[in-house]
Amino acid sequence: MAGPVRTVNLPYCPEVGKYEKLTKVGQGTFGEVFKAKDRKTGRLVALKKVCMENEKEGFPMTALREIRILQLLQHNNIVNLVEICRSKGKN
Repeated sequence: MAGPVRTVNLPYCPEVGKYEKLTKVGQGTFGEVFKAKDRKTGRLVALKKVCMENEKEGFPMTALREIRILQLLQHNNIVNLVEICRSKGKN
């Protein structure tokens, strides 16, 4: 039986289009990572596209765990989670 449902506060942006994909830097089982630039500020970021094709139950639990861990860890050698974006369709 599953434990209690917890609410997690996620930094959120309504549209991934605020970032310009520059180049693909990696790919794995759960998605792709791109070097991207914030169109407004010019800030360079790593943009992770989570693979949703095989998901029947909504957003993958593995991605939620990764997000939570990134929120908790603060270190110079670990990327900082800026925000969570969504996309309509295939971007």
